[in-house]
Amino acid sequence: MEGTSREELLEREPDDILDVRGETCPFPALHSQKKLMRMPVGTVLEILIDHPPSAEETIPGICAQHNWPYASVKEGDSWRIRIRKTGR
Repeated sequence: MEGTSREELLEREPDDILDVRGETCPFPALHSQKKLMRMPVGTVLEILIDHPPSAEETIPGICAQHNWPYASVKEGDSWRIRIRKTGR
């Protein structure tokens, strides 16, 4: 499933959900990365977040650093971000 597309991530049910709404930097990113590091390779985490800098910059940056495919959908004042943990 390497190279997961945005559509595949959004259609797939997440293996776990992390709700960090109401939290500000650096906590959404710290909690998200900690959770993903504990998850098995190939699983998908859905993050519910309402802090724009974390949703638009910090979490995508972490995904790029680890080469984790992700898809983000803005829903009102919050985002739903799905990340698939890849091999490392």
